[in-house]
This record gives sequence, structure tokens and C-alpha cells, in this order.
Amino acid sequence: MDKDSIFNTKDGFQPLIKKAKKKSLMKTIIVSTIVTISTLIVLGIIFIIMYLQMQHSMSEYFSVKMEQSEVYGANIHYDKSTKSDSIDSAINQDQYVKDIGGIPYTWYNEQTWFKIYDSPTSIYDSSITRSKSSDSQQFYRNGQRVVNFYIPGGKKVEDDRMLLQSLAPSNIVEIAISFKEEMNADQILKHFPTAQWAWVQNPDADISIIPGYVIGEYAYGFTITSPEKGAVSLAKDVKNFETGLSNLSRQEEKDTYVEPLIKTIQHNGTVQVSGIIITGKVKDLLPLIEQDSVNYVSVGVIMPY
Repeated sequence: MDKDSIFNTKDGFQPLIKKAKKKSLMKTIIVSTIVTISTLIVLGIIFIIMYLQMQHSMSEYFSVKMEQSEVYGANIHYDKSTKSDSIDSAINQDQYVKDIGGIPYTWYNEQTWFKIYDSPTSIYDSSITRSKSSDSQQFYRNGQRVVNFYIPGGKKVEDDRMLLQSLAPSNIVEIAISFKEEMNADQILKHFPTAQWAWVQNPDADISIIPGYVIGEYAYGFTITSPEKGAVSLAKDVKNFETGLSNLSRQEEKDTYVEPLIKTIQHNGTVQVSGIIITGKVKDLLPLIEQDSVNYVSVGVIMPY
């Protein structure tokens, strides 16, 4: 074979071939690097967008929960929160309490898990359960009684007056009083000067598991912050309640139950109260349930003393 054959491993084409291979390898490396970096940038942008969406979802969720805690749940108050974050999720735990004679009583904890790739998920550390009796309207949470309200105008039914009378006079108790007819704010202070929470009833807005009754957990109303300060303070509470309902109706994750309640208030021209929550010693509560305006009494949390 001729010495100058192109197949000769020692001919002059080998440096060119090696150079071409080297350029091809460098080009492959550069292209691969650019593709990898571009992919990482795109994935990073997508992650940032999803993370910001999760943060927005958290903000909206907390805004609704805070507004809702002011207008929803009989004598149930937001207490505190704890939060833990990870790269793709966040867990928030809210604690809710009841005010029982001035004593904060832990009612339940709500844990909400936020994820960048899914909608929020809430878990409660306890749930309300119904009494084993099939015809009973009594529910429980953590072994304590859950108060009920009875819609005004209903027929006379058996309530918890006898239970309240059977308790030790020094026991501190939560009771829900439902009126025969709705009252305005001034009438509440006149008849029940120590009322702590007011139930604003609406058949279209309340979640009634048992016909005629509204479980306190699902009742709309407002906290009477300083009953000892009289009508001026109560008027502020009513105004804050109306503002809270209005805010909830405009939220992106709005509470759909508030709209019929707002319409009822607008139709009535004022907030009408159908019942109240009062707590204190049994001996101080017994005289209150004897008033003519009282139609139904429900005993809630009982703290023996």
C-alpha cells in the first residue's frame, strides 16, 4: 500500500481529525451546558412562581380565617399560631379557645398544610360528635358539650334548664340562650348585661344539621367585647360585625354563606340578635334563664369548682 494512503495512521490527516473531534466535543459540552443551565433557570422560575402562588394562597387563607373568626363560631376565639416552613411547603397551626368565665379554655387546634403543587389541606385535632341517642340534638367536642341555638318562633321544646339547675352552684358554665323573638342591641344590654357573644340568625346562612337548631360551632354572630361600657361599645361591636361580613363577601376565597346574612341585615335595617352566650357561676346564671324572653337554654362547657 502506498505510503501516502489516507488509511495510513501516520499520514498528515490525523492532526486535522483530532482537531475536528476536539471542536465537536467542545461544541457538545457547550450545548449541553447551555441546555442544562436553561432548564435549571426555567425550573427555578417555575418554582419561584409556584412558591409565590403558595404564599399568596396562604395570605388569602389567613385573611379569610381571621375575618371569619370574628363573625363565626359561638364564643370561639382565635388565640395563637405557630408556623414551620420547608422549601416546597408550609404548615400553620392555629389554636382556638373559649372564654369560660374569664378563663381561656382550649377548644381545638387547626393545622393547615400549604403546598406549592396543591391546594391547602386543613386537619383538626378534634371534631364534634353527636350523642349516641339518635333523637338527641346534643353534640360534643373533647368530652365537653357543644352549645346549640334554637330558631325563634319555634314550638316549645325540652332544653337544659334542669341540667343547669342540677349543677353545683360554684361550677363555671357556658350557656347559650335563644330568644322567643329577636332583639336589638340595646335590648340585649338591658336584659343580659353580662352577655359575651351574640347570635345573629338567618335560616339561609346558618348550617343547621338538625331542623330548628343551629349548632354553636356553625353560628354567625359577634363578640360583645365590653358590655360594662354600654351601648356605645356594643354599637362598635355591631359595626365591626357588619364590616367583617362585608369583607368576607369580597374575598377571593369568600365565605358564600355571608351574602344571604348581609341581605337579611339590610332588609331589617339593623342587626337583630336571636340569642346570646353567657358564662359564669351556675348561681349567677340561674336567675337569667327565668326571664320571659328566654325560649331555649343550652349548656356548653362545664368547669367544676
